[in-house]
Amino acid sequence: MKARTKWLLPILALLLILAGCQTVGGLDVNKALLGDLDVKSSESSTTFSLNAVPAAGISAEDQEMVDLINSFSVNIAHVKLQDNGNVSAAGSVGYKKLTVPFTLFMDKEAIVFTAEGAKQPFYFPLESYEEEFGVEGFDPTKAQEISKLLTTFVVKNLPNPGAINVSSVNEAVYGQQLNLTKLHTEITGDELPALVKSFLKSVSKDTEGFTALISGLYDYLYPILKASGMDESLSDLGLGDLPLDDKEGVVTVAHDAAKLAVDALLLVYDNQVKNLYKSTPELNTILGKDTKLQVDLLVDSGFHIRKQNLDLKVALPASEDLPLQSISVKAETQTWNVNGAVTADAISKEGALDLSETQLTPGQTLRSFDQNSAVYKLLKDDFGITAKDIVIAPDDDYYYPIVENGTTYVPLRYLAEDLDAVVKWDPVNKAINVTDDVYGDVVVFKVGSAQVLINGKAVKISEPVFVDEYGDAYVPLRLLAEALHATVKVDEYGYIDIHRP
Repeated sequence: MKARTKWLLPILALLLILAGCQTVGGLDVNKALLGDLDVKSSESSTTFSLNAVPAAGISAEDQEMVDLINSFSVNIAHVKLQDNGNVSAAGSVGYKKLTVPFTLFMDKEAIVFTAEGAKQPFYFPLESYEEEFGVEGFDPTKAQEISKLLTTFVVKNLPNPGAINVSSVNEAVYGQQLNLTKLHTEITGDELPALVKSFLKSVSKDTEGFTALISGLYDYLYPILKASGMDESLSDLGLGDLPLDDKEGVVTVAHDAAKLAVDALLLVYDNQVKNLYKSTPELNTILGKDTKLQVDLLVDSGFHIRKQNLDLKVALPASEDLPLQSISVKAETQTWNVNGAVTADAISKEGALDLSETQLTPGQTLRSFDQNSAVYKLLKDDFGITAKDIVIAPDDDYYYPIVENGTTYVPLRYLAEDLDAVVKWDPVNKAINVTDDVYGDVVVFKVGSAQVLINGKAVKISEPVFVDEYGDAYVPLRLLAEALHATVKVDEYGYIDIHRP
């Protein structure tokens, strides 16, 4: 099962977008699906939850995992989209019996977020593509235009599913009663292959829309190709000798090549689907009648979606690796103040921790939160971010353990850094200082000395610290591991198991 799940995400993505595109009950579904593309500002809220249904005869351990999945929820109580593109969000994440409030702010420069119990905000700069990837000619505004053009093209060619209807309703949105048009659609997993085939057929026939899409992609990509030096001919792209600055010719060639690829796929589509089901029998369950997507879109007179309810249930085949009958996702969203005066709630970057410059260790992550906070307890106790398990064989070719008078010695730096400790050379005292990542304990070793300092307290060891022919300082394995809050066990075959909770 695990080896074959890589195709699941794109299948689910298709399930989510195939919500119909033709006129139903007087409602232009195209406009309903595309109406939000012109929204510049708004306020909204969203709730999200999971529900896993266990398979029969599930073990107590697996049931515990199911309960954890079902305890997860996200409540984004207030999202503010400002007309300049700034976005803020405030909400909470639920897990087990804990609730963790959070806030987030994003502008063109950075994402800043914080959570209850955090000692400072967290900051992640949004570098431009030119800075991050060295891509010249990139225009973010063009990317937005292409996104809109692509969405329009896809929605235009989507077929209607079997179950789709429209009704008039009166519902409250953020406390205001509104007359809305409700579009309800249902899609089962076994409908998907036929819907995809219908979509491909429509794309093949949509010469005008396909050409417009490729023309828009040309306007977006040509400056980037020119800046990178790939602007002389289509031969660089494997499409012939036509010069790239001939837009009309390039668009025509690209359209014909893309249409040919779609038509070729349609010729073998049925056989390919049949072979896929045969080689991957799990698909008969995942894309069967028990997998269902239900979507309600409540649209106002301006074709803006004011409420969305999504319920996706995915049936799962029997498996020891995944002992579930099904897993469901529910999401509910309501939107108000559409294109009104909205100001996103900024979070100051002053004192924030820059995540782009810091590779946080488990200890640094924990120290970013108050020890009594819910996040601290989740990270340490539930997610076990400090947990480490290291196994050293008697003939290990990485640690090269050496036994002297019944004591096992290993290279200090290798084991200490694998336990996230910081190792520094003290040239003044000619000592090696090891600082525990989580608790901050300091262990001091001196080459040639049989005395070790642990938090300032002297401890005798049976043999002095020594350096091997490669320059690695060897120290007693058990003493170092236990000083860094790990336990050490040796089995009957001489394998050493080091565990830090």
